[in-house]
Amino acid sequence: MIKKLPQILHEKSRQRGLRTAAIVADLLHISEDSAYRRIKRPESFKADELVLLAREFRINLNSLVDHSNDWLQGNYIGFDQENPSADTFYELLKQRLDRTLRLNAPKVLYGAKEIPFFYYMWFPHLSAFKEFIWNRDFLHRSDLSGTLFHAEAHLQPRHIALAERYLKIPSEEVWSYETLFSTLYQIQHYRECGLFAEEQDYRNVMGEFDALVELIFEQAEKGHKINPYLPKLKGASYKLYFNALTNVDNSLVFDSEKDQVAVVCSSLSGVITSDCEPWVAATRRWIETCIASGTLLSSSGSGPRSRFLRQEYKTKKDWLGLRL
Repeated sequence: MIKKLPQILHEKSRQRGLRTAAIVADLLHISEDSAYRRIKRPESFKADELVLLAREFRINLNSLVDHSNDWLQGNYIGFDQENPSADTFYELLKQRLDRTLRLNAPKVLYGAKEIPFFYYMWFPHLSAFKEFIWNRDFLHRSDLSGTLFHAEAHLQPRHIALAERYLKIPSEEVWSYETLFSTLYQIQHYRECGLFAEEQDYRNVMGEFDALVELIFEQAEKGHKINPYLPKLKGASYKLYFNALTNVDNSLVFDSEKDQVAVVCSSLSGVITSDCEPWVAATRRWIETCIASGTLLSSSGSGPRSRFLRQEYKTKKDWLGLRL
């Protein structure tokens, strides 16, 4: 299907009254001869060049994708100023969780660079804090520039539906030190820079993060997920692994008897969602490799579980001066 690209480029160039080779050469910073040769052989375009062309000419790259397994087909959400908020990403997760829940033998594999999004949603101040960081510091929302973080005293979690759905799906997660400590560094940064509007805002966020870590400890100990507001409600099965060497993007595989979808969230490139078999297989293989070379913290792993989620967590909090 990439063979259609020259025709699309010529049509869009004519609409502008320009020669195709001239505009491609200018966009890619190459000579017109080189541009002409690439247009004749569209498969010679590099991936980043295709992205530039797609943006300039407003081309949907999915329309150029073959349906063989050699191509990556999926949905892309970029972390740029065109995104109005984190809501787009949360809606994508909601749709994926809903579909997985409707299928037989649902399961989620999660390679966590940060604590999985779903757990934050149980805690109103903490989830508001994480969303504020995303919108202010990563998406660079102009309306939040120079704004301090403040959450209403009776705030309700906006996306608690994500936590409720994830509770029902069996999952295996692999964490590293970065997973557990990254939010602590964010809290310390905001406190040291005076970005909490009030001391109580810091205390609310820190207290809820402590509660989240204790929730994870209890889930790992019992081997199933827990609703912190309904602790007697038994959620889906849960396995937690620790791998000290893992340093990856947040990677998820939504698995079922009918289909498999991989979601990779990179702070550099954005969010890519695809059911392309090689993409899913590669994502699954990486997560399973991290699991296989890691340590099981669930059920029988009482020693490593206490050391990671209590002793080392407390030591890092003390070192960062984040006592309550």
